[in-house]
Amino acid sequence: MKTYLIQRGNFENRNYKSGIDSIVKFDYMGSAEFEWGALPKSLDNIRENIKDYIYFNITIGDKSITVFCKNSQESEVEEYLNGLSKNEMRLKEYSDFNNYIFPSEYFSSETDFWWDIENNLMFWKEDENFQEKFKKQIQPKDGE
Repeated sequence: MKTYLIQRGNFENRNYKSGIDSIVKFDYMGSAEFEWGALPKSLDNIRENIKDYIYFNITIGDKSITVFCKNSQESEVEEYLNGLSKNEMRLKEYSDFNNYIFPSEYFSSETDFWWDIENNLMFWKEDENFQEKFKKQIQPKDGE
């Protein structure tokens, strides 16, 4: 599994927002590929296929990551995340995932959440409270 576009975000309670925006504050990525409806398009695709999605935790380095992806992607996720953690993928914008998995004296990550908008999968720092909120927000809303 390859990707070029990963959206960064942080856990944040934003009651004045709705949907996933109420629990994640997304970073401004600075490239056109992330604009013009790219996130809503990926979210629509996820919601249209929500019955095919699963949650599971994976350990990379000494960090536990929760993954939300299609069941059919599960077998590729460990290799995918390991490659991402080692900066082995060429991305449009910096993901900061490597600095979370392998922090150094000089660089550590404050990013909590990553969204691959090409493969329509998401992953985040394991956090049960966040996951419960996420489960409520990812479901299709009435009329969608």
